[in-house]
Amino acid sequence: MQTAEVPEPSGEGCEVCGTEMYGLHCKLICPNCGYRRDCSDP
Repeated sequence: MQTAEVPEPSGEGCEVCGTEMYGLHCKLICPNCGYRRDCSDP
């Protein structure tokens, strides 16, 4: 049985639209506009 990974709220707002972003592994993803940021980005 495979477990689905569920993104968790990151507490950070999207730089594009301001919606709260979700973290998945080392990525932050905006559920509203689709903006993505890697955790290594400044």
